[in-house]
Amino acid sequence: MKKRNYLFLVLALILILAGCSATTVKKTKGISVVATTDFYGEVAKAVLGSNGSVTSIINNPNIDPHDFEPTTKTAKTVANSDILLYNGIGYDSWAKKLSGAKKIAVGEDIMHKKDGDNEHLWYNNKTMSATAKYLAVRFGKIDSKHKAEYQKNAKKYISSLSELTTLIKQIRKNSNNKLVDVSEPVFDYALKDMGYKINNVHFSNSVEKGTDPSPSDIKNMQNDIKKQKIAFFVQNTQASDKVVKNLVAMCKKYNVPVVNVTETLPTGKNYLQWMKEEYQQVLNIQKK
Repeated sequence: MKKRNYLFLVLALILILAGCSATTVKKTKGISVVATTDFYGEVAKAVLGSNGSVTSIINNPNIDPHDFEPTTKTAKTVANSDILLYNGIGYDSWAKKLSGAKKIAVGEDIMHKKDGDNEHLWYNNKTMSATAKYLAVRFGKIDSKHKAEYQKNAKKYISSLSELTTLIKQIRKNSNNKLVDVSEPVFDYALKDMGYKINNVHFSNSVEKGTDPSPSDIKNMQNDIKKQKIAFFVQNTQASDKVVKNLVAMCKKYNVPVVNVTETLPTGKNYLQWMKEEYQQVLNIQKK
């Protein structure tokens, strides 16, 4: 009987120590963040630093976040994380269905947007800075020990984007509210920041919603190009159908500049490099 009691005590002690060990591991692993896209993963990593881990679900520019379908592995990764950072307002709606992590929607929670607003928030020059500030506060609440470090990291990241802000201000000086046509509303926030006016809203909204633009919309754009009423045409190179390709060809024929943009982060680029290359196209057009 005494031997049985002794074995029971030994077993209990082993279980207690194992539990303590598991708890310790959990505490030292830091904050676990999952971002739906790599550019949001970038800002999360910059603020978090070495105090945790960041996983980006989509890091391939050829994957459309609208159509992405989470795998079982993705669901498990999110379930085991502390925070899920996603765009929101319809861009990556599949993220809302994943359970486990506390969710942060850049659109609704940070930029105070609602369904129906333009979902391409990363082209708004305020978005990434606002996201960095928000994450610093959120991380500080989870891990108060490194609160000051998170604030410092956020300020450093925001400072790194100052070059982009300077470029936008430089472009805005000479934009003079000129008209531009766009293939879809991907670059609209940026155009507004630079001081341009979108002239074909009805056409671009139709494309965004997956419906065919009306013949009159197309005719109006063709007229804009032929008579050079627009400063340039903005093309999303990842979603160019026959109509858009014909409009781009017409732009080349009538010497209307074309600004090429993408909806996802190009391979081998960081957020700042990506944005600068696209804004630089506009600046180069102004210099001609």
